Amino acid sequence: YYLQFSVAGNYLIIKLLRSIFSYSKTNKFTEIHNHWVFVKMIPMKNHLIDNVLLILLAFEYLLFGLWGLVDPIALSNMIGFTFNEITSFSEFRAQYTFFTALGVLSVIAIFRNELQIRTYFILALLNGSFVIGRTLGIFLDGMPDQTLWTIFAVDLAVFLLCFWRYR
Repeated sequence: YYLQFSVAGNYLIIKLLRSIFSYSKTNKFTEIHNHWVFVKMIPMKNHLIDNVLLILLAFEYLLFGLWGLVDPIALSNMIGFTFNEITSFSEFRAQYTFFTALGVLSVIAIFRNELQIRTYFILALLNGSFVIGRTLGIFLDGMPDQTLWTIFAVDLAVFLLCFWRYR
């Protein structure tokens, strides 16, 4: 990835990039030359644990993503969600299209090591935001039923696993 910056802004941007990329062992701030900043992404080594985790994530996101696209009413009934308007169907299908895309990304990341770190980051970000939203829901809306607790536990587990593999 190559980014061009002005001379005056180089110091602040370099400092920002160093702080961002120093948190990940797989990213390395490597070169500054003639107003160009070069950031090298070092692919993760393909470990058995990554293959197994990515297969499970691909299965989860492809299964639920495609299910939500093909039969949104059946899936929504399972989680206690009802549709009031056509817009509800559109929003539900849009969300589950994203889940399907995450499943495809997980499958590709199994074979392309350079995508694994990004895949883990995206899944950790998504599931972390779900955990925060569901936690707020507990405080603002009251205690959920068993189904939502199960979904919360899965979101938390996926967040922790992806965050662990991202680090």
